[in-house]
Parts: sequence; structure tokens; C-alpha cells
Amino acid sequence: MRTAVDEVLPYGSAALGPLFGARAAARRSLARLLGCTPAEVALVPNTSTGIHLVADGLDWRPGDRIVLFDRDFPANVRPWLRLRRHGVEPVWVPMRDGGHRIEDVAAAIGPATRLVAVSHVNFATGFRNDLDRICALAAEAGALVCVDAVQSLGALPLSVADTPVDFLAAGAHKWLCGPPGTGVFYCRADRLELLRSTPTGWFGHVGAAEVTKGPGHLRYDLPERAEAARVEGGMYDLVGTAGLAAALAELEETGIAAVAERVRGLADRLRTGIAELGYDLALPPDGAGHPNDDGHPGGDGSSGGAGNSGLVCFTSRRTEGAEIVRRLSSAGIHVSVPDGLVRVSPHFWTTDEEVAEILSELAVHKP
Repeated sequence: MRTAVDEVLPYGSAALGPLFGARAAARRSLARLLGCTPAEVALVPNTSTGIHLVADGLDWRPGDRIVLFDRDFPANVRPWLRLRRHGVEPVWVPMRDGGHRIEDVAAAIGPATRLVAVSHVNFATGFRNDLDRICALAAEAGALVCVDAVQSLGALPLSVADTPVDFLAAGAHKWLCGPPGTGVFYCRADRLELLRSTPTGWFGHVGAAEVTKGPGHLRYDLPERAEAARVEGGMYDLVGTAGLAAALAELEETGIAAVAERVRGLADRLRTGIAELGYDLALPPDGAGHPNDDGHPGGDGSSGGAGNSGLVCFTSRRTEGAEIVRRLSSAGIHVSVPDGLVRVSPHFWTTDEEVAEILSELAVHKP
């Protein structure tokens, strides 16, 4: 990103040309990561934009129902609740012991269900929903599935070829390590025409650069692009996209399987250590997460399966989460406190020494 700025700044728009290739590179990287075609990938500024493309784009009918998940992040709730003005009814899946049980999801889905809006990983507890089984339940009812993947994409494998979600949105500023203001929207190829009210902008048309037929004759008859990129609008953040392409290239060089294994190991170590110190974990430390409705534990961190993720979330019986965050921050350890729980998010490049430092600092202030 610095190089992009330095190379353009002395020359202005005359030097922009080389930066445009980053968008195509980022699109190809994201397609490989998701297991889809580049035509099914659009670059968007954030998760909210991608979710709104679906919420605002589908042709809703009075009586349609949307399945929502209790204690989900507002970005994956508010756009859907706005549809109540069109007669769309939300149906809630309750949270139990930090997660969502597949039998509760099954109970929420019915003949009137138009769409299931699910986060792959809950932002506050780190619970990983079983997307494979949710997609299967939705398919039985003829419903669509839209996934908020911001808390998993880049840390957990997620192949839309194996897990047939219809739509997916994720900001790139978390596990993908991209710049703030960059993100991805995935739309399965045969679902694009369902989005009837999506913006197209200038770049959303075939041959957009062909502005005129001749002097004084502007072209307004260009057909819309048949790819997800039709929603990208006009001019975009060239510098941010250059950073996103570089971050995705680094992720591909490392490999998502290696990243996922490392993240899982660090998270399990943190859960075990935090539990031994006497703090209360949002989810069990053994990686099993919630049992499924058949009594068996969830998956192993791949696309499907229910259980834990890279987020390690906990509370203290005596100390408020915000105070724990303040104490850790004063020691140079930066974590967050969404929904009252302290959240630690170790990534591939987090060192073993840093994990030991976190546990050592937490041990100083016993819960």
C-alpha cells in the first residue's frame, strides 16, 4: 500500500494504471480460497455491504420468514429486521450455553422460510455453527442461506463447493488481514438473478469503458455484467485493494490448512490455560463445542461441524471484562470485550511466547 501511494503521488492519475490489476488478483485469490469461480466473487467495503446486497436485493413477499440467531452481531440482524416493513417475519434460534443447537435451527425452519441468515462463527462466544447441516436443512425447505463469515474466513477452511451456501459476506480486516474498508461478497452463480435491486454503477456493465458510440453519442445501452462483480459500482479504493491482494497472496503462500491448524492449536492452548486459571470460558476447552442433536460432538474446524473457532472468549466472576481488557492493554496485550466477554483472537503469526505472556498476565489477576 505504501508503494502504491509513493508511486502514484508524484504523478497523479497518470500513474494509476498499474494499480488496477490488484482487483483481479484479489478476486482470483478469494475464489481459490472459497472454492468458487472468480465470476461469483465481488469486492465490497465490508460485511454489512454484502449482507445488504441480499437483504435489499431479493424480491420479498409478505409472509416470508427469515431465520436469525440470538446474540448474533448487529450487522447480520438489523438489515433483516428492516424487512418487517415488507411483511417479512423473523424467527429466532436461541443461544444455549454460548452456542446454537442444530435441533433449534431445524425447529426454526419451516415452509415459509425464505432465508437463513447465519454467522459461521459467533462474534462474542466463538461458537462455530454447522454450515453443512444448516444448508441441508434449508435445502429441504427450499430456503436460501446467507453467511456472515467475517469471524472465520482466513482462519478456518470454508469451501462453498462442499458447503453450498447461496451468499456469503466478510470484511477482510479481521482474519484475512486486509486493510479496513475491504471485503468479499460471494453469490452462487445461479442466485445472481435473484438479486433484482442491486446497484450496478458504471463498472457493472459489459464494456463499461466504451462510453460513446462516437462524438456526442453516449452509450446507455450496455448490458449488465453476468458476474457478481456487477455490484461493485464505480471507482473503488485502489490502495486498499492493493493491500488486500498482498494479504491474500501471503495467505495463499502459507496455505489455509496450515493457518487453520496453527490457529486451532493456539486457541486450544489458550482455552486450557484460561480454564486452569479459574476463568469461565464461553465454550469448553476441549474443542468439542456443542453436541449435535444426535448427541455426538461437532466437527474439527472445517467448513461444517459445530464447535470452537479461533476466538477464545471468557469472563471472570469478580472482574468486569472491560477491566480485564484494560489491564491486558497496559501490558501491551490487545484483546476486545464484545457483549461482556473478553475475546482473544490468536492468528497464524501469534507466537507461543505471546500466548504464554497472556496467560501469565491473566494469572496475576486471579478471577
